[in-house]
Amino acid sequence: MKLAMIALAGSVTLGLVPAVSSPAAAHPIKNTTLTGNRLYSAGPLPTTSCRERPVKKNNAASAKSYLAGVLRCVDRSWTTQLRKAGLKQSRMKLTYADKVPAKFCGVKWRKDDWDAYYCDESRTLLIVLSKDLLEDPGDLYLFNLVATFYGEHVQNAAGIYRAWINLDSRNKAELAEQNRRYNLQGHCFGGAFIRSVWKSLHRDPEDWDDLLYYVRGWAGKDGGSRKSITYWANAGFKSGDPGSCNTWAAPSSKVA
Repeated sequence: MKLAMIALAGSVTLGLVPAVSSPAAAHPIKNTTLTGNRLYSAGPLPTTSCRERPVKKNNAASAKSYLAGVLRCVDRSWTTQLRKAGLKQSRMKLTYADKVPAKFCGVKWRKDDWDAYYCDESRTLLIVLSKDLLEDPGDLYLFNLVATFYGEHVQNAAGIYRAWINLDSRNKAELAEQNRRYNLQGHCFGGAFIRSVWKSLHRDPEDWDDLLYYVRGWAGKDGGSRKSITYWANAGFKSGDPGSCNTWAAPSSKVA
């Protein structure tokens, strides 16, 4: 997820935020691409099947096969959904690295925080197949990596990304809230996709709860609190509907 507006758009980088004597309450988001996107009224994602391929512990080749299979499933679902919403879609590219890169997409890699990063400019997701990531690949974490970052790809296709980086902000606190609205929506879109294929995964409810435990580890000033991540991931998962993911119209308390 995008944890800060670093090297993405000069008009909103932290260095250009005007200084204020005290943080003001965030003003309402008025851009209708964000608050009234056509994606929200297209209905739930189509219920489809997605077969999880076997993935072996500490085996990069099987992890790549697994992730490629997830990508095909998520691409099929969201392509149908975007078309239904009257929005254009382009395929997301998936690439891998076996060690942390110094930079990707013009951004210095946060090696202690990031397993993956989506580049909006090239529409490419890079996943670092580190030892830690491959140590326990049988849970839903790998599945969710593709689902959530594809949510960011959907934001790109729907014009949400461009509208977000062009938002004005009056102080650092307000900018951080805008970043959280963006990142939390990605969690919600990821949850909506997982709901759409959930029956075919033959998973127990505890698997979703376990996934939420790991995803809450992404909490931060720009990523959202553990409570907010849980709320928005569950909103998508319970409904399967991108319409439940309108973080841009939510009160500040829901995107803390």
